[in-house]
Amino acid sequence: MHIKLGIFILIALATGSCGSGKISENEEFVVENLKRIDFEDKSFEVTFKVDALNPAITLNYLYFENQKARVTHSSPGIYSAQFAALKLNSEDRILSLDMSQESKNTLPSLPVKAPVEIKKSQALLSYLLGAVDKYKVLNFDTN
Repeated sequence: MHIKLGIFILIALATGSCGSGKISENEEFVVENLKRIDFEDKSFEVTFKVDALNPAITLNYLYFENQKARVTHSSPGIYSAQFAALKLNSEDRILSLDMSQESKNTLPSLPVKAPVEIKKSQALLSYLLGAVDKYKVLNFDTN
């Protein structure tokens, strides 16, 4: 009985530490030209350049200003993440006895907390290196 419990605890600890992400201490890749582009509808896009990305690395999400967006590859070496205008509550609500009319209301956007603490002038890039979740803190130019 004690042996089975010990084996279970060892397996739980081993699998629990494999999936946990951490800030990358090594420079697996370099991010350059981090830019924010604002649009008229208050949505925005963050673009950045990564040269020579290792094929074992998959860029997943970018956390910025209490939002999370999927990273897309737009052209060679150029990546971006699209962020919607953050709406905590919408003024344009349909109130009706007809449920089908009320179902047209958009849901409010709730803030997303980054898994790692970042400053207001930073973004957090989540990526996979093989099967390990990792994070890279990106700094916007403050000039």
